[in-house]
Amino acid sequence: MVRFFKNLISNFRFEYIHNTSGATTTFTTLTNDAVTYIAKKTLMIAGKIVRFYEFGDKAQLESGNSKTFQYTTYNRLALPTSALTEGTTPASTTMSISTVTAVSEQWGAIVVLTDVADLTIKHKALQKGIQLLGVQAAETVDREIYKVVAAGTTVYFPGTITIRSSLTSTDVTTSDTLRRIVANMRDVGAYGIDKPENGTEDPEMGDLYVFIVDSFMEQDISADPDFIDANRYAKAKRLWNGEVGTFLGFRFVRSNMIPTLTSGAAVSTTTPASPVGTFTAVSHRVIVTGVDTTFGYEKVIYQPESVTFAALDSGSTTMPSTAGFTYNLYVTPTATSTDPTTARLVSSGNAASAVVVYLDPPTTSTALVPAALNSATSKVHQGFAIGKEAYTVVDLQNLQATLTEKAFTDSDPLGQRRTAGWKTMFKSVINTQNFMARLEAESAFD
Repeated sequence: MVRFFKNLISNFRFEYIHNTSGATTTFTTLTNDAVTYIAKKTLMIAGKIVRFYEFGDKAQLESGNSKTFQYTTYNRLALPTSALTEGTTPASTTMSISTVTAVSEQWGAIVVLTDVADLTIKHKALQKGIQLLGVQAAETVDREIYKVVAAGTTVYFPGTITIRSSLTSTDVTTSDTLRRIVANMRDVGAYGIDKPENGTEDPEMGDLYVFIVDSFMEQDISADPDFIDANRYAKAKRLWNGEVGTFLGFRFVRSNMIPTLTSGAAVSTTTPASPVGTFTAVSHRVIVTGVDTTFGYEKVIYQPESVTFAALDSGSTTMPSTAGFTYNLYVTPTATSTDPTTARLVSSGNAASAVVVYLDPPTTSTALVPAALNSATSKVHQGFAIGKEAYTVVDLQNLQATLTEKAFTDSDPLGQRRTAGWKTMFKSVINTQNFMARLEAESAFD
C-alpha cells in the first residue's frame, strides 16, 4: 500500500511538471497571502541648506515690551564746507536719527499621533515626527527671513540688463557682475561679515562679504574664466568639486532653499456682464502666480494677460491646473495702469483649476505683483550679497520644542494621543538697503 501511494505521487509529479496546457498558479493568484517586507531603515528626505538666519544680525526683544522692536541709527553729520572765521562761532550742526522696526510674528506646528499608530507602525513614528518637526522649524524660519531679504531694493542683473523681464538664457552670472556689486557695497561703506581665509585681516580689502547663492548660480560662478584662472593651482580640489569658496571679496555659500523663479503661459480670463462689476471699458493686465504648497514660496509667475473689459463687467479667471500649488491673482488697479508691474493682489490661496470671479479693480493698498519673467520658459535664479548688519533677526520667543506626556486627561481620558510640536516668535527686518544686494540671473546649467 505504501509503495502504491509512492508510485502515485511520483506519477503525479511527473504529469504536473510536463503538462503545460493547464492553468498555472502565479504570485498574482496568491497575492492576498503575501507579506510586504518593510525595511528597518527609512529613506532620507531631500536635504535643504538653511543660511539666512546664520548671517543676519541677532537681536533679542525682552518680554513685557510689546511685539515691536526698534533699531536706531544716528545719521552721519555733514562735513563743514567752509573754514572758520576767526572769533566767530559756527552754526550748530543738527543731529538726526533713522529707525527701523520689526513686529514679531509667532510660528509653530504640531504632529498628533495616536496610541494605535505607536503600537502598530513598524518604525518609531513619534521619533520620526520629532525629527521632521525640527527640519520644518528651521526651514520655516529661513523662508520667512528670505522673504524679507528678497524684498530688498538694491538689485543687480548681468551686463546692461536693468529689469527681470529682460533676462534671457544667455544672461548668466559673471565675474564682472560680481565686481559691480562689491564695488558699490564698498563705495557706500558696507562692512564685511566674514574673515579672509588666511585668518588675517587685509587692511585694504577688509572683511569679506557673504554671498548666498543657489546651486545653479554657484556653478555659473565656478565656470567663469576669471574664477578658473584664479583657482587653477591654489584651490584645485575646490575647483574640481565645483565649489566657489572666496572670490572677488565674497565668501560664497550655497543654499537650495532659495526658490528658482519660473514662468508659464498666461491664464484664461473672461469678462462676464453678470455678476455686475465696476470695471470701466478699458484694458487691464491680469497676472497669476503659483505658491509652492510644500515650502510656501511664490515661485511661478505666469505671463501677464491683457484683458479688455466693457463698462460694469466683472472678471473671471481660471487658475492653472498644476497640482502642488495654490494660486494668487493680481490685476492692475486703474484704467491707465496697464503696466503689469503695478498689478495688485485681488485673491490669494486659490486651488488648482479654481475659477475666481471678482467685481472690482484692486485698491493700491494691496500687495504688489512680483516682477514678471521674460517668457513662459524663463527661469531666474537669485543670489544675495550680505554685509554686516544688513538685516536683523529679532527673537522675542526662542524656538521651543514640545512633547506631551502619556497621560489621562479630561480632553484625552483614555490616553489615546500624544502631541509633538514647536513654536517660535521672531521677525526679520532690513536695516540698510545698501549693505546688501540681490542678484538675479539665468543659468547656463538649468
